Amino acid sequence: MAAEFSTSQFDLAVLGADTPLGEAVLSNLDEHEVPIGRLFALTMNEPEDNVSFRGEDWPCMAATEFDFGQAQAMIVAGRGAAISRLIERIRKERPTMPILEADAVDPAAAVIAARVLKPIAALAGLTSAEAFVTLPVSLAGKEGVEELVQQTRGLFNMESPEPEVFPLQIAFNLIPKTREKQVPDYESQLTQTTARLANGVTVGFTAVTGPLFFGAAMALHVRTVPALDLAALRNALRHQDGITLMEDDHPAAMPTPATDALGSQDVFVGGIRLDGELCRLWLVFDPITLDAARMAASVENWIDKPATSMLT
Repeated sequence: MAAEFSTSQFDLAVLGADTPLGEAVLSNLDEHEVPIGRLFALTMNEPEDNVSFRGEDWPCMAATEFDFGQAQAMIVAGRGAAISRLIERIRKERPTMPILEADAVDPAAAVIAARVLKPIAALAGLTSAEAFVTLPVSLAGKEGVEELVQQTRGLFNMESPEPEVFPLQIAFNLIPKTREKQVPDYESQLTQTTARLANGVTVGFTAVTGPLFFGAAMALHVRTVPALDLAALRNALRHQDGITLMEDDHPAAMPTPATDALGSQDVFVGGIRLDGELCRLWLVFDPITLDAARMAASVENWIDKPATSMLT
């Protein structure tokens, strides 16, 4: 099953290979032809599924029973208490093995907010910024997607939903991101990351999980001094890498998570409205694709800088 490998290749374990993020990471590694020898597709669930990589099906293996001495590096494409405990054990057993966790990459919502704010800041001074973000259930893994499917079907059949992955009903609902014990506050993390990426710009974030399978949306409100010129703003956004501007009075031209963002690393901007010094923008993006791309880039960096890893 596994391809033969040489000294120029390394053996990679992907924990959560069967999650939406894990599958997207594998697709990105495949697209960039990262020289992986053996792939170990690990799951915290029953190992019933296969994942696709380099045109082959790779069977998933139980992570709790895997000998991590077989892998030279590991990607963690899942979250949760059980995964955290497993990672802690692996770090003790193999302290020099490169391990990249999903939470180690900058959250996509902060990345795209900074991407849009930087050209605005180049045009005018920013006095305040607020963002309302709706995130998809796929960020909670395959279980999050399945819970939305099951609850939606159940509600149509007049059944009461039973939340398991999410704290409340997610079908036809919005759930605010809440502070979890021993976990950094997500909204504060977005604020801090955006400030770092956008040269100190401070954004107040309100984040919710919504009944979206994939793709996310953000309403971004920015106050500037002086007021922005609409033509200049559109021109600046149009020439910024990673931004697709969609400006049209027709409703079908407005970007949406399902019709535009999926599978793209761009942020799609539309609905620009200027009211004096207040600028309102509508953004859609695919957090899974963005997170996967940055995780794959980190793996490529291990290869580019082998002195800092065991990939030699």
